Amino acid sequence: MKRYALMLLLSLAVISLVAYPCLAAPQQTAPGGPGPKAAPKGTPGRALAAKTASAKPPVIKLERVEIASYWGYYLDGILDKEGKLTAGRRGAPMVLAFIFSIENPNNFKILLDDLKFTVSFEDFELNTPTFFEDNYIPAKTTDYFRFHATFDYNTAQGALMVAGGHKLLEKNVKAPDLLKKWWEGITDFTFPISVNGTATFVGPDGKSMVVPFEGTFPPK
Repeated sequence: MKRYALMLLLSLAVISLVAYPCLAAPQQTAPGGPGPKAAPKGTPGRALAAKTASAKPPVIKLERVEIASYWGYYLDGILDKEGKLTAGRRGAPMVLAFIFSIENPNNFKILLDDLKFTVSFEDFELNTPTFFEDNYIPAKTTDYFRFHATFDYNTAQGALMVAGGHKLLEKNVKAPDLLKKWWEGITDFTFPISVNGTATFVGPDGKSMVVPFEGTFPPK
């Protein structure tokens, strides 16, 4: 009898060992359970790098120049307390608006981080405005931006005398005469206004891209 009971216990033990894996397997895939882990997919960083590796530079175009504020041409003498003219003079200011179109040819949005350009009246450099406002340009979209630049008669004359002195000699023209011509002719844009600059863009990967551009208004 004892021998029979011993054999029964051993049989039950063997059956339990064989059946346990089969019973445990359904528990791993039972409803609500975690289930088997999915195979790891590609690293997002690598996919992003591949996406932006062939990023195309945006296309920047000067569309037009507009007069934002204009007081005509004048020169005011600075008088002393006795009403006598001093050595200094105040000239008319002028504010111009530069309208650019920026085309984003990529399949992802891109950030315009900064933009700066040098403005020349004819061949004389007068001002270099810089802008730091961040703007996102959507994918496959052309956006338009308006940047204002202020031109002061006295500052422009200083730029002519310092940076453009040799050109004045070559063209045999005096700075006051040239400034008067520009300030009076700006209403009809009788002379070319040129821009030459760079814009910095940032893609989804955080890398910067510097894009040069130039343009002339009125178009040649």
